[in-house]
Amino acid sequence: MMKQMKIENNSSLTYRYYSNILKQATQYGIDCKVYGAICAVSEIKNAVPLVHGPEGCAYYPRFFPTDAIRMKLLGERYPPPIYSTAITEPHVIYGAENRLEEAIVELDRREKPELIGVIGSCVPAIIGDDLQEVVSRMKDKISAAIIATPSSGYDDDRAEREYIDDFARNTLNAWNGKNKEEMKFGIEKCGRLDAMYSLVEQLTEDTGYKVEKSINIDTFGRLHYYEDLKGEIEEIRVILNKIGVKVNTVFPGCSVRDIKRMPAAELNFMRRSENAAKFMQKKYDMDYLFDPLCVQYAGLEGIERFYVDIATKFDLEGDAEEVLSKEKSALEEKLRTIRKILSDKAFSVVLVPMTISVEYLKVLEFIGLKIKALFINTEWLERFGTKKEYTDAMAKELTKLASEVGIEEAFINLDAFEEVKCAKERGVDLAIVDTLTEDEERTMLYEHNGVKAISPSLYGYSPYRISYAMIRRLGEGIVRKLQNRLPKRKLLFFEHAVDGWRFPCLKDTLHCRICWEEMMHVWRG
Repeated sequence: MMKQMKIENNSSLTYRYYSNILKQATQYGIDCKVYGAICAVSEIKNAVPLVHGPEGCAYYPRFFPTDAIRMKLLGERYPPPIYSTAITEPHVIYGAENRLEEAIVELDRREKPELIGVIGSCVPAIIGDDLQEVVSRMKDKISAAIIATPSSGYDDDRAEREYIDDFARNTLNAWNGKNKEEMKFGIEKCGRLDAMYSLVEQLTEDTGYKVEKSINIDTFGRLHYYEDLKGEIEEIRVILNKIGVKVNTVFPGCSVRDIKRMPAAELNFMRRSENAAKFMQKKYDMDYLFDPLCVQYAGLEGIERFYVDIATKFDLEGDAEEVLSKEKSALEEKLRTIRKILSDKAFSVVLVPMTISVEYLKVLEFIGLKIKALFINTEWLERFGTKKEYTDAMAKELTKLASEVGIEEAFINLDAFEEVKCAKERGVDLAIVDTLTEDEERTMLYEHNGVKAISPSLYGYSPYRISYAMIRRLGEGIVRKLQNRLPKRKLLFFEHAVDGWRFPCLKDTLHCRICWEEMMHVWRG
C-alpha cells in the first residue's frame, strides 16, 4: 500500500511540474502550428516528427515534456526525438526536397519508427517544396509509414482574433438555446487539427468489412495532466459495451494499425476535427457525431445525451435508457453520504465563462454544493484577444443563468484580493477555483487568507469530460478538503506586491506581461 501511495505521489508531482512548464509556455508563448502538429504526431505510438524547415523551428519544442495523451494513453514518459532537416540559405535558393528525402531515409534507418510525420514549416511552403510529392516517392523506400502535414503559420485566410471571437459568439448562442448542433468553432487550420486530418486522410484504409454497432472515439488533452484521460475512455468503453456498442479505435493515443482500421467502424465521435469526420463519411460511408466545444455533451444531461445519441444511431435507445438509469442510480447512492456532509457548508466558485460553465455549475449543485457567491473572471479570454464587448456579454449572461440555478450572488471581474475578501465576508467554507491557468496560485491566496480552497483539476475532474466517475471523485475530493486542517503557513510570495487582475504577476515585473499582451494583440490582428 505504501509503495502504491509513493508512486501516486510521484506521478502527481510529475503532472504538476509538467503542467507548470506548459502553463508558462501557453501563457507567454505565441503558439506555432508546427508545435501543434508535433504534439499530434507524438500522440501516435512509435511515431517520430520530422520538421522540414530551419533548425530553429524544431529547437524549442525539444524542451517541452511529453504531452498528457502520450503519457496517459500510450504510457510514454518522454517525448519522441524531434528531427529537423535544418535547411539553410542554399536550400532556400535551390529547393530542399532532396534534403528532405535524405532525412527521411536516415530517420527511418536510425530510429526504426512505425510512423514518420513530416511537418512543413513556413520556409519550405514559401519556396514551394512539395511535401506530399516527396512523401509519395519515399513510401516504398522506407519501412515506416509516413505522412506529410502542412503547418506553415501564414497559411490561413482568417485572423486569429476572429477564431477567439467566434468562440465567444458561439458560447453565447449555446447558452441562449440556439440549435446546439449548429455550434462550430473555426480551428480546423490549427497545426494539431491539420495533423489529425493528415493522419486520417493518409493512413486510413478500406478494411473491406464493418464491425457491427461500433464507434471510433476522438479524445483530447495535450496539457491535461491532472485529468484521468484513460479513466474517461475506459468508462465510455464499459458503458457503451453494456448498451451494445463496441469501441473500435480511440484516436489519438493509438497505433498506426489502429488508425488504418478506423473505417471498420460504423460511426465516428469527433471532438475536434470535423474535416476528418467528413473525409471518412465521404470515402468510407461513415456517419458521425461532432461536438467541438463540449456544447452538447457537458454536465449530467450532456453525458446522458452522449450515450443516447450514439444508441439512437444503432436503434438501441431502450438499452441505453436501462443502462443509464442504473449508472445514475449508482452515482446517486455514492453521493448520498457526501451530500449529508456538505448540507450545512457554504461554497464560492470562481470560473472563466466557457461553453460548459452552466452545466458545470449544475454538476456542483447536483453534488450538493450550496454556492453563496459566483466570481466570473474574463481576464484569460481578454488576454488571448477576445473583444471586450463579447467578454462583457458572456459575463452578464452567465450571471443571469447562474441566478436561474439558484446562485444568489455573482460578481464580475473582481481582482483576486477583492474576490478572497468577498468570499471570506460571506462565510465561505470552501472556494472552488477554476481559472484554467493559475488555479494553484489562487488556491494558495485563499488559504493564505484563511479560506480553504481547491482546484477540481487536482482531483482529476474536468467539466469537459464525459464521466460519471469524475463527478463522484470530485465530491469525494471536496469532502476530504473540508475535513482537512487549513494550512497555517504564510507564504512569503504574498508579502510582495502582486497584481490582483493579472494575478499572480508581481507588480515589479508587470511591464513584461503588458508588453507581451500588446504583442499578442498585434499578432492576432
